Amino acid sequence: GPVRGAGAWGGDDLDLGGDMDGIGGDDDGMDGIGGGDDDEDGGWEMEDLDLPPDVGGGAMGGGEGALGVGADGFFAAPSPGVAPCQRWSQKCGLAGEQAAAGAFDSAMRLLTRQLGIVDFSPLQEHMVNLACASHASLPGMPQCPGFVTAMERGWTAETPSPVAHEKPILIFSLPALEDSLKAAYKCMTEGKFPDAQKTFTSILTRIPLIVVDSRREVDEVKELVTICREYLVGLACEMKRKDTPKEDLKAQLELAAFFANCQMQPIHGSLAIRNAMVLFFKAKQFNMAAAFCRRLLELNPSPKVAQQARQVLQACERTPGDALEIDFDPRNPFDIDVINFKPIYRGGKYSECPYTGARFSPDCEGQVCPIGGMTKIGVDASGLVCSPTQIR
Repeated sequence: GPVRGAGAWGGDDLDLGGDMDGIGGDDDGMDGIGGGDDDEDGGWEMEDLDLPPDVGGGAMGGGEGALGVGADGFFAAPSPGVAPCQRWSQKCGLAGEQAAAGAFDSAMRLLTRQLGIVDFSPLQEHMVNLACASHASLPGMPQCPGFVTAMERGWTAETPSPVAHEKPILIFSLPALEDSLKAAYKCMTEGKFPDAQKTFTSILTRIPLIVVDSRREVDEVKELVTICREYLVGLACEMKRKDTPKEDLKAQLELAAFFANCQMQPIHGSLAIRNAMVLFFKAKQFNMAAAFCRRLLELNPSPKVAQQARQVLQACERTPGDALEIDFDPRNPFDIDVINFKPIYRGGKYSECPYTGARFSPDCEGQVCPIGGMTKIGVDASGLVCSPTQIR
């Protein structure tokens, strides 16, 4: 039979021009489907759907806010997020992480408060390397700049979300410092004292920027500071002795004794003690030479060295006595002031380096510590902080 116009799918004419009448011409795009309002048969009988006013157009709708498009058709780009460097500087509380974030001012304030560092020139290269290593540059299209992306540590398949990390990748680690320590030990064994001094100092300048995870590793880092201090004090005495004229026998003997008094590895300690034994025996300081002989034998040296020590000890016991009076008492524990090169015996007044714990005469307070060349002697500092476990 004939089809009524009110309920048909479309008109007889196909007109694709103009406003495309008949195809979604009205707001809801459903006019002409399901019959008219005056249709006596009712048809689909579409009822009005009243939506709450706070429900806008969806992701596929045409309302305001869909895909960032407003009512006037203007596209609003999403607001930029927080840069990784800014997140790092806000959430990380360690000096190494602040330096990796490029927040050098914050890192320097932390190091001054914790370690009393006042001269940052030895740390400049390390801090810049940290900041550069925390980012990677990816090549883009030809004649376009590369894409710089932040490198965060701790990524795993189980925790892919960046919110779970928010810590920059670091280039300094405890195993790397231990490798440097082995290299310094090798230089000491080979007698390359300037190279050893440089390596020990490099370790001291990297430790303030290291980050470790556990308290056990914190203790290992602090022990590393003590090792470097002892070796640098001893090397300062030995290199000073080599620069001292041989005619100044008193200074030669004192500096050799100071070097032998430092806490070093057995192989290096035995070499320093043996050197002091020979110097004191040649200077007819037989009592002190005998003391060095006994210390050397306690270290179980090689048979050849042990035989030489016994022979020297026998010779010293036959003719006891000391030809010179020097400022060295092996029976009284002491620290060595490597500015004045004088011993500070137990109970004496001293001023201390807040980082390494090296001790100096009170008149050295306020000077830059020669052990590392970064800290001010005598200032108050809270101490080394290199792990999140120390600030929780």
